[in-house]
Amino acid sequence: MDNNNLIINYELYDFHYSNIHSAGPDIFFYNPYIGYIKNGYAKFLYKGKVIYAHKGDLIYIAQETRYQSIWYGNPDVEWYSISFDFNSKYAFYDYRFQVLKNYPAEIFEKMYQNYKTAPLLSISYFYKLLDDIYNKLEKSPHLADYSVIKPAVEYIEKNYQKPISVKSLAALCHISESGFFKNFKSVTGITPITYKHNIMIRHSIDLLSYTSMTVEQISLYVGFPSSNYFRKVFRSVTDKTPNELRKNNIM
Repeated sequence: MDNNNLIINYELYDFHYSNIHSAGPDIFFYNPYIGYIKNGYAKFLYKGKVIYAHKGDLIYIAQETRYQSIWYGNPDVEWYSISFDFNSKYAFYDYRFQVLKNYPAEIFEKMYQNYKTAPLLSISYFYKLLDDIYNKLEKSPHLADYSVIKPAVEYIEKNYQKPISVKSLAALCHISESGFFKNFKSVTGITPITYKHNIMIRHSIDLLSYTSMTVEQISLYVGFPSSNYFRKVFRSVTDKTPNELRKNNIM
């Protein structure tokens, strides 16, 4: 076996959430992740694309991947989440974000059942899983250089409630506006404004779920210029209106 392919980190969790849960895009994974949906479904916004994963689907998330996800349950959403890392950062680096449909649950169940009581047996099943999925996943070279736009991305994530211009973001990266816009879209797949909207909507989901703030108050709080515009963007991202989400998410 190639020593670069040895696992040096392996963590397995079984996550449960009621009705709806959101994550990203300000989450940055240094290690690869594998998810497996046991109940519910998920909508991923990745590099300008919308990707759905349903019960029985495996999600592969490469290291250094930025995305937004919204998880829907009826009433609960549940999934296995596996964080791992190889001895070499660049082992299997050409396998990026993708979904394998209708993947058998049995190996995940064996991994989870033995994770605490027989960890070596659990990780042996994990090696078997990796051997199988790397023969099924498609290669997609990681060419975009995140470091070029990193200052702008970090600024947006910390200041999503404020008005932001492409000019000011480009200045943070010390490149021209056209160069910045091209690089930003190459790395993220979307425009800076759409990236900012995704963050605003993610925070609004939490406010709708766990506070009594009105839609108008939430719209203003996360930085939208009007509640009507907020509703329009919210529906485009979540497939629901704010009121529908709140109604379905009552504990």
